[in-house]
Amino acid sequence: MAVNPDILEALTTGIQSEVASYVFYTEAAKQSKNDEFSKTLKELALEEKRHFQVLERQYDSLVRSEKWISTADILKEEGLPEITEEMAEKHRALIDEVHGAADQRAVLDIALRLEYEAFDHFKAMAEKADSEEAKNTFDYLSKFEMTHVEIVKKMIASLDN
Repeated sequence: MAVNPDILEALTTGIQSEVASYVFYTEAAKQSKNDEFSKTLKELALEEKRHFQVLERQYDSLVRSEKWISTADILKEEGLPEITEEMAEKHRALIDEVHGAADQRAVLDIALRLEYEAFDHFKAMAEKADSEEAKNTFDYLSKFEMTHVEIVKKMIASLDN
């Protein structure tokens, strides 16, 4: 049974989105002068990296064996792929956007935009999924992105107080 090309395209888009978010959070953490703010941004970056690894492994498994693998199994694997400097360089405009942000609120507005974009993508893919495994993977990722939305909203609220 051949893999649905729409699923591979969705995974590719998701991979690119997670790399962009990872690059964004990593750069934003470097720019932050607030230790607590920086710590949270680094934690979000690590979560985005894990999402990238889940999607990358799913893509690889589908291309090689046409089988979905569980997220739990993916995260147990050794030698998960890394986000390289070359991959990060493709997101130079996003890095420039972080550097051009006027303040922490502007940085968080960018973060919120990225998280909503990722959430919308994964939610749409879960609805289109033609297998339970695909649906579960995309649901898992969309829920994680909504958790990130809530974290970013709390960070924004803390700035407004």
